[in-house]
Amino acid sequence: MSSRDALNFYFESTHTSALLVHAFVLDAANVPGAVRTQADANAYAESVMHLDPIFTKRLHRVPLDLDFPYWISDSDVDLAHHVFVHTQAPGDTTAVRSTIVDISRTFFDFTARPAWELHFLVDLHGIDGIPDGGSLFVIKFHHSAIDGVGASDLVSRMLAVEPAQPSPPRPQVPVPGALAALRGLPRGFGTLAKTFVTAARMKRSARGSTGSLALSADTHRKGPATRFNVDLEPDMVWDVAWFDLDRVREVKTAIDGGTVNDVMLTAISLAYSSYLAEHWETPAASLRMSMPMNTRTMKDATTANQLAILVMSMHTDIADPVARLQAIHDSALLEKKYIADATLGKNRQPPNPLNSLPSVLLPPIGKTLRGPSKKATEAFVNTMISNVTYGRGPLQLNGAPVVGCLGVLPTVRGVHLAHSVRSVGSSISISVASNRAVMPDIEHYMDLLQAAMSSLS
Repeated sequence: MSSRDALNFYFESTHTSALLVHAFVLDAANVPGAVRTQADANAYAESVMHLDPIFTKRLHRVPLDLDFPYWISDSDVDLAHHVFVHTQAPGDTTAVRSTIVDISRTFFDFTARPAWELHFLVDLHGIDGIPDGGSLFVIKFHHSAIDGVGASDLVSRMLAVEPAQPSPPRPQVPVPGALAALRGLPRGFGTLAKTFVTAARMKRSARGSTGSLALSADTHRKGPATRFNVDLEPDMVWDVAWFDLDRVREVKTAIDGGTVNDVMLTAISLAYSSYLAEHWETPAASLRMSMPMNTRTMKDATTANQLAILVMSMHTDIADPVARLQAIHDSALLEKKYIADATLGKNRQPPNPLNSLPSVLLPPIGKTLRGPSKKATEAFVNTMISNVTYGRGPLQLNGAPVVGCLGVLPTVRGVHLAHSVRSVGSSISISVASNRAVMPDIEHYMDLLQAAMSSLS
């Protein structure tokens, strides 16, 4: 495990989850081979476990955390701990929401087994976005083992119409003993020192630059906090809004070079500012959002999490929807260039001391992390957004076609509003996770997302 992967293991808590949850809507009502029973689900799991080592690797910690954890082979995988079938009580239209929350709030036992689960919600009725009698297939991983793009690739192969090829074999890395790990610690502290020097050089370059490094400077300072940026006890709420992807593609043509991602970010920005306006809580300055950027084109591929985090303005100070769309498009381009320029012209990821911490520092830092004040006035980020696409190609599970997908981006301490954008075929969704204390009416927020898309249309 690399340092940046290990962050997700050591920093996880009941307040900050590192779970990855992807879910797929199956039109399974009239498909004879569809998964309906526990035996069906187990048989499907057995048929896909060969596709990636993640299904047969469990975590091993080095004594005293003198080195990062290792993924070691576990040939005795008991499907009873990994594969689950859920049924809907008659008339229960909240079954999907409540089950998704339960799945997203149940953490892995790393000491006992590999970190993955498959859940099948079968024979569903009266659920928005799911065909009558259809199913929801939920896949759960951990961010220390795989990131969103990696999960997308793996799941696409799990749901391929034709049999898929396994992941390329990975070289076996021997697990060091305590003495060998101890000898490697100075190298870890040396890497951290070099990263601090490189990051400082980048900041000096930004101060003297007229390019994207300088233009992005304001985005990377603290801005106004909202009701979603205070410290709260966990009480997760979750819901999903569905959109027609062709309609979204029409909206993006309103600006030159517009993308589907620009439109979804703008819809989120409009809904967020509308929700705050209804509570008379709109800050004068623009709010900011964060999202992951795939860095697989960069040289370093030794980590499962090959991403950088973009922080950009939501432009909530711009009232006109199309003008806000244009501003968000421009900011997204700027931030992507910022990440590229931050590599200082080298084919590697931007320097970040947090991603270079030696193993022995991670456990104590993780235990001492503190949240924001209960009356926070400033925040680096007001909401988090992830966007994963599964393309237009057909996906299926035992003959049942995939007609939609959704996700869960868990909230973290101090950021209690998170959006997960997922698309497949002609469907695109925005899933929202929040905290009941600050969003007791999440269904209304989903209406605001729909209204935001209508205003853009």
